[in-house]
Order: sequence, then structure tokens, then C-alpha cells
Amino acid sequence: MPRVTVENVAEHVRLLAGLGAGGRLVYETVLTRTIEPELHMVLGTPAFVEGIAAGDQIRVRAGGGFEVVRRGGNICLLVVPKTPPEPDDLAPLRDAFEELGGITELPPDRRFIVITVPAAAGFGAVEAAIDNWAGPRGHHWEYGNIYDTDGAPLNWW
Repeated sequence: MPRVTVENVAEHVRLLAGLGAGGRLVYETVLTRTIEPELHMVLGTPAFVEGIAAGDQIRVRAGGGFEVVRRGGNICLLVVPKTPPEPDDLAPLRDAFEELGGITELPPDRRFIVITVPAAAGFGAVEAAIDNWAGPRGHHWEYGNIYDTDGAPLNWW
């Protein structure tokens, strides 16, 4: 029987995403792999928790706060479409980001799209891929882990 240790257990952690309507705290559940107690590797890029992407190692604090211990090298993009796209509408976007080594995810409710792409692909290539798809459709997109809360670049790449 394989031995299960804390280092190889995948689990969901609840991270603070910010403030919602009426000043209520908003959380997002993120899939991680436990490295040691409180230290987790992010396995799935979150949509609403800013500052992290898949591959990052984070130390989770009480109340859902966290600090990034080590970057995994991936850029996160969040696309908020004007209208929910059909899965077939995403084929050009998926193809463009697959060429860059990235992953494009559309949840069942189709309210947003999360893209995870290696920073090594380069910002020019990333922005060209997203602008070519989102621009003509009028969709809004933004980086999820490139700027701090004041809008200054994090410069981790």
C-alpha cells in the first residue's frame, strides 16, 4: 500500500479574493498540493485571487491570506467576456495559447476565462495572442499576477 504523506496530498484551500458587495469578504477555493503544513503549490490558476498562478508556492495564513514563497514561472490572464462565449468560440484562443505552452480554461457558467501561460513565452507574444482574440470581440482582459495592488509591476519574471 502506498504511503500517503503531507507532501503529496492534493487539497483545496480557501484563499481570500477581496471584498465583494457590501464590503463582504470573498473567497475562492484553489486546488493545491501540500508541500508542508501551510506551504502549498498552486495546481490550478485561480480566477479571482490575484497575485498567483499555477506552479507558485504559497504560504497560507489564517483567514485565507497568503504570501508567495516561490514563483512557478506562469502568467495568469483573466478574460471577462461581454457575452458568454460558446466553447467552439474558444478554439482560436486555445490554439494560440497552446502554441505558447499555455492552458485556456472556461468554467461551465462561461462568465470568465482563465489563461495560464509560461512567462518565458514573452509578454509581446502573450499580449498579441489575447488581443487578437479578445479585441475584435470587445472582451476585457487583465493580468492576474503581474502587478501589485498599487499597479506597480511585480518584476518576478
